[in-house]
Amino acid sequence: MRFTLEIEPLDLDLTLGCGQVFRWSRTGRGDWIGPLGKHLVTLGWENDRLSVSAHPGETRMPARVSEFLRASDDIMEIQSTLSGDSVLSSGLERFRGLRIVKMDEWECLASYVLATYANIPRIAKMIDEVSMRFGHEIVDGVHSFPSPSDLREASVRELQKCGLGYRAKYLHSISRCIDRAEIRRLKLLEYQDLQRELMTLPGVGEKVADCVSLFGFGKLDAFPIDVWIERAISRLFNLEGSYKAIRGFATQRWGDFAGYAQEYLYFNERTLAKSSGCEFSRCAQDQG
Repeated sequence: MRFTLEIEPLDLDLTLGCGQVFRWSRTGRGDWIGPLGKHLVTLGWENDRLSVSAHPGETRMPARVSEFLRASDDIMEIQSTLSGDSVLSSGLERFRGLRIVKMDEWECLASYVLATYANIPRIAKMIDEVSMRFGHEIVDGVHSFPSPSDLREASVRELQKCGLGYRAKYLHSISRCIDRAEIRRLKLLEYQDLQRELMTLPGVGEKVADCVSLFGFGKLDAFPIDVWIERAISRLFNLEGSYKAIRGFATQRWGDFAGYAQEYLYFNERTLAKSSGCEFSRCAQDQG
């Protein structure tokens, strides 16, 4: 199934290559390919429109791809709001095409539980192993991420064979805590209530709960904090403190779009600082 979409602005390299998702990869042609539910999707460009190839196809695929890429987000409005920040304003244009993704809630939860204390290549390998063993084949060598019911019959030992280590017991437990009804209930919660509920699940701390709130449940006011964000906040705003203190600072400063501010800071700190220098710099007049 092939179709095109108009999503503007959109930079696939920024959006899919900044660590939000773990199973998407860039092809030699510059396209991006990855599983979306039980479909293998390739994203590229054709005459300034997003070109989409999906296998197998279904009538809902245009809507699913649009939802995944959060096509309804008004990036210009978001950046206009954030441009009032004296620190972020200097580099926002560089990130104009970066969109926060909207993952399946369950897959996002399980993926970020597996992501604790692991780098991106290892995270991708663990997710692929779990998918190969317990998911459903989409095409040769590519499997969908298993549903909670797919995993409920698996033992901790079987999950450990996927290279999960201590994470196996957490994945084993949360697959028994989550079902469609529970996901529907969680989707109705506001961000702070959602975060508290998620943190009652095995293996879910503050950072994982914030990642799942942002990338799975679409709470744009969530602000996940890892070592890169800690460095950015310290370097740019002279602030060091607890997770709660940094999140409170972000909520007060960036409000409903704290999640987008987080992605800009994360990508800037991790990637641009290594190559062409930092786009964001501390503003002498900033009092925030």
